[in-house]
Amino acid sequence: MSLLSTGVGKLRVGWVGLGAMGSAMARNLQEYRIAQGLSPIGVYNRTQAKCDQVAALGAKVYESPSDVANASDVVFLSLFNDAAVKSVVTEILDSLKSASTSEQQQQQVTPLLIADLTTVHPDSTQWVVDEVARRHRESLLSRPVEFSQTPVWGAPPAAKAARLIYITSGTSRSVLEALAVPAFARMAIDCGDDAVRAAKFKILGNFMIAAAVEALGEAMAVAEETGIGRELYLEFIKAMFPVAPVVEYAAKMTDDGGEASKTRINFSVTGGMKDVGYAVDLAKSVGMRLPIAELALEHLQYVKDNGDSNWDWSSLAFALRKK
Repeated sequence: MSLLSTGVGKLRVGWVGLGAMGSAMARNLQEYRIAQGLSPIGVYNRTQAKCDQVAALGAKVYESPSDVANASDVVFLSLFNDAAVKSVVTEILDSLKSASTSEQQQQQVTPLLIADLTTVHPDSTQWVVDEVARRHRESLLSRPVEFSQTPVWGAPPAAKAARLIYITSGTSRSVLEALAVPAFARMAIDCGDDAVRAAKFKILGNFMIAAAVEALGEAMAVAEETGIGRELYLEFIKAMFPVAPVVEYAAKMTDDGGEASKTRINFSVTGGMKDVGYAVDLAKSVGMRLPIAELALEHLQYVKDNGDSNWDWSSLAFALRKK
């Protein structure tokens, strides 16, 4: 039995990880499914109190990731980092005790699709792909398992507004797109069967955002020192590059005397360093460099050492002003 043959509307959906992004997406997905007359989602978060908002909308709360997975046909992961993804995937796979081929055929077992929304290193995605394949090869799973890397582009405000860009990968891409758009994303980009390709794609997309933040930080610092002023330069950005993320980052470098990036936090310095570092690694893997990424990483490191690693990553403008 395949996920497509089950029908998207009949699929049981689970969610693991309710941070700033995960919580917004899960709430949107739950509200959308209820509005469409579909079954509620099942949720888990390590801090159980974070489940309350989604539970108030009708979602069912479970006590572990494996409990969510075993009650689902599709389970979305929205986790903190690579280590968390490996840990949760391992727990889910361990919970699927092996069964004989005849038992599986008799039960008409529905596959479990694990869709990872987390931004991870391509090596971590490859590890999950290999681990799922190994357990299938050694007949260690009681039901077929598919894995898709399905990251998103967009900050928490975009997640709350269901305006994310969603990347699909794997053999069930049409299922994933139907579940996500328009429930918590405004569009999906098909990245093909290869989950590792999707991980690389997300990292390179994040590099472009980092490059924009770095360019804004440099320009704002020079505008301030030359007497143009950050406020006037912000007017140029609004007129010439009226794209919400660009204007938002420029405003953080301008508002409150340029200190807003310390209080209006969507993506931390720590998270920025992780993603920019992955972009540098990706370039190195093919014998190339991303000099802008290296520079942004240097400035983020300065903020971490001389400011606060929990500030928004647009605070790299702080590093440029101080240096």
